[in-house]
Amino acid sequence: MSDLESLNFFSDEDSENDEKRNNKKEELEKILKLEEEAKKSFDAENLEQIINFYYDNNEFEKALSYVNVLLDIYPYSTDAWHKKALILDSLGKFDEALEYFDKAILLDPTDSEVFINKGITLDNSEKYELALDCFSKAYEMEPGNVDSIFNMGLTFEKMEKFTEAAESFKNVLKADPLHKDAYYELGYCYDFLDMLHESVNAYDEHLRYSPMNYTAWYNRGIVLNRMGKYLKAIESYETCLALRHNFSSAWYNCGNAYASVGRLYKAIECYQTALSLKKTDSYSMHNMGNAYEELGEFDQAIKSFTDAIKVDSHNYESYYGRGNCYFSLKNYEKAIEDFNSALILCKDYPEIWYLKADAEHALGKTGEALKSYETVLKLEPSNYDAWYDYGCTLIDTKSYIPALEAFDNAIKNNPVWAEPYYEKSKIYFLSEDIESGIQMLEKAFEINPYDRFEYDFNKDWKKILEFLMNR
Repeated sequence: MSDLESLNFFSDEDSENDEKRNNKKEELEKILKLEEEAKKSFDAENLEQIINFYYDNNEFEKALSYVNVLLDIYPYSTDAWHKKALILDSLGKFDEALEYFDKAILLDPTDSEVFINKGITLDNSEKYELALDCFSKAYEMEPGNVDSIFNMGLTFEKMEKFTEAAESFKNVLKADPLHKDAYYELGYCYDFLDMLHESVNAYDEHLRYSPMNYTAWYNRGIVLNRMGKYLKAIESYETCLALRHNFSSAWYNCGNAYASVGRLYKAIECYQTALSLKKTDSYSMHNMGNAYEELGEFDQAIKSFTDAIKVDSHNYESYYGRGNCYFSLKNYEKAIEDFNSALILCKDYPEIWYLKADAEHALGKTGEALKSYETVLKLEPSNYDAWYDYGCTLIDTKSYIPALEAFDNAIKNNPVWAEPYYEKSKIYFLSEDIESGIQMLEKAFEINPYDRFEYDFNKDWKKILEFLMNR
């Protein structure tokens, strides 16, 4: 194998383009000749070509070795110190890079490009305030230089100062209305600022200049989904996927959009594709479980939730989802096991406590059900449904006074609901307080006149009791 064959500069994509491959091969052959010449005599121009070639092809160690040779010969070259700093930045050696940026600045303190690149390295080092200072100095030296404003915006983004970042990108566009990357970043900022229409407009402008940017189509889909424009979001995701078929996150979010418009089987197809690309994607497994559950295919849903739990055993929602399915299948014991697992991870979720209480009640575990209902009511004191179910469970234990209080709370939080009055009527009749029982029955009929029937209690008491017991 020749030296040329051993150098892996050509990706699979390049090999498909013969012209591009040949150009690269010619360029490499030229560089190898320059390297041979450099061994005999050091020529600054030749060395710079070699450095730039290796730098552009991400061969940073080779570029660094040649830039060191150049600096040995020309120790006062601002460009050489600048290039060395850039190479070290690319190698992730940020502190060393900053040292050499400073040497370049010492030799030429008016070079705005050095300040911009130093700012980028400071940004990479998470020294954001110092990075902003560098970009500001570069802008003062060259007010028309949009790179300084653009990079300032990128740093503001990392600082999560999206208002300031958006202003920076708008200033870029004032100076250069065709700056496609500024539109992209502006769309990103507007999304975080909940300026969703503006975000979509910014992505649309970016896509006018870069229609093949699949991440822009993806981000646009995310924003449209947030706006509730699910069909348009699907169009955006599908354009993204036409450009990048193996983008698992796009398949996942496309599935979510399909689920939102009720196309559940299509959503499941998307989740399955996402999983074929990323087998450990617990979110796709979980949402596929949700889709199957909504379709009433509980066994399939249980399988999906179980797969999700195997990958991420700390997601309480997957236990809750699987518990819901077991509950729907009337497998209350397994449902309670899953609800308990979910509550270990998220003890303050009232919906889990509520369904756990219903499962316990269905199994005749009245005492446990009462405790679970009480937890729901501590977390959600205005939950009239929970007050009602709590009251009904108290009736089962013949705790009539607390049951009446529970129904009063249900009425307080939903005054136009007839059912608590019917339950109170039952309690009064059971307690032989006939007058109060009739009074509660009449209040229920006022709210729900379609239930009303003519009666004389002394003659029709069996009819009344049968009506109440059948509710």
